[in-house]
This record gives sequence, structure tokens and C-alpha cells, in this order.
Amino acid sequence: MRAGLRAGTKADSWIAAADAVSPPTLARRQTRARRDERHAKAARATVVISLFLVLLAAALLVGGRAVIDPLLQLAAQGREAKRAGEIVYTLPDGTFCRHLSFDNATAELTEGAVEQCPSDLVKGRGRAAMGFAWGGR
Repeated sequence: MRAGLRAGTKADSWIAAADAVSPPTLARRQTRARRDERHAKAARATVVISLFLVLLAAALLVGGRAVIDPLLQLAAQGREAKRAGEIVYTLPDGTFCRHLSFDNATAELTEGAVEQCPSDLVKGRGRAAMGFAWGGR
């Protein structure tokens, strides 16, 4: 009977030893559990933020068109009203300019008056070279 008593006592002591975890091991397990919990929270937050951004992008695509489309139509109507362009030729003296109007709808060219050129138009005009120059145009 002594052998049976000893065997039972040893088995009970091993179970007790397995339940009793050393403090450093317990601390590591708790640290690992906290870290896993933080990673799970971060993953949930990432998923929620991603879904929010997708929803926001979809709303901007649908709602943005509703806001921007009328503005684009107003701009197109403004361009349709101005279907005529202005052409300005400088005369050889560089002081006077000839004004012409071109209507895009009818392809009609209308001559305007000859007036003095604006000063900013004359400033940008360079003199044409009268002879050959190396590297010149």
C-alpha cells in the first residue's frame, strides 16, 4: 500500500507543480496577452478607419459630381456665348495694330479698326534680324 500512496502523492505534486507557474513566466504570459490585445484593437481600428475612408470616397464621387456638374455647365455656357475670337496683328512700324474678329460658329472674319498697340504687346516684340547671324533664328 505504501507504493500506491507514494504514486498518488507524486502525481498530485506534479499537478500542483504544473498549476503553480513561476512569476517570470506568468509575467511573460500577461505581457504577451496585453500585446495581443493591443494588436487586436489596432487591427479593428484600422478596419473601421479603412471602411470610413471608402465610404467617404464613394460619397465624394457621387455627391461631388452633383455639386461640380452645374459649375461646369455654367462655364460651358459662358464659353458658348463667346464664340468669337480676337486676332491682333502689329503693323510693321510696331506702334499700330490691326484688330480682326473671328466667329467660330460661322467661320466669318470681320475686320476691326487700326489702333495704337498696347504697350505690353510692343515690349515683348523683338527686332527681326536683317542678315545672317551664327546661332540666330
